Amino acid sequence: MWLHSISVLLCWSTLLQFTDAFRHHILTKSWDEAQEDCLSYLRVATNRSEHFRAHHYGEDSLSKELVFCIALNLRAYDPGQNVVRVEVLAKFFQPDPEDTDNVERTNECLRTVDQKPLSIVGCRRSEFYSSAMDTVFEAFRCFYYHFGNLIPVAPPLPPTELELEQVHEECARIVRLPVELLRERLHLKMHPLGDRFRRCVALRTGFSEMELEGSVQYGTKGEYY
Repeated sequence: MWLHSISVLLCWSTLLQFTDAFRHHILTKSWDEAQEDCLSYLRVATNRSEHFRAHHYGEDSLSKELVFCIALNLRAYDPGQNVVRVEVLAKFFQPDPEDTDNVERTNECLRTVDQKPLSIVGCRRSEFYSSAMDTVFEAFRCFYYHFGNLIPVAPPLPPTELELEQVHEECARIVRLPVELLRERLHLKMHPLGDRFRRCVALRTGFSEMELEGSVQYGTKGEYY
């Protein structure tokens, strides 16, 4: 009976968290959920699907395609800037508490990732996506082999640029901040309603202003910590 009660409480807690996130328009998704999406998108055969569900990834083209799809699904890769958001990717891994060198090893590995700022104008589209796929896969392998184990968590995903722009406009109207101030960051920070505006954005996205700026600017040429 007490096991049933605990199960109900856990389900209710999960439902409350999901409802709260949905109420604030925060998108959450786990690695396994994103992977299931991508297994369907790519029409992966059953025998290979089971291999991937066990978190076994080879160096073949299908593994690379799948990881690339998952990274896009979880917004751990920004295709507009060809940048891997390593701070987002790290959220899906749990380090071993006794492994005190995991961050240093991960950073060392990330520095070797060849991230070329290719332009679709300057190369064939197939070359662009091949390079991006390799970049994402190598960054993933840095975390997979050096940082920790994949875990079934579903953290808030960073908003896209369009979503963030929409949230900014909505929050400006909610707190009665002049929308034109959104283009003047210095005046916005000094405005009396600036704190209310930033709190609104943080609640609706699940990310602070600093985290949002970091997720846009961070690339694999930097370090995780």
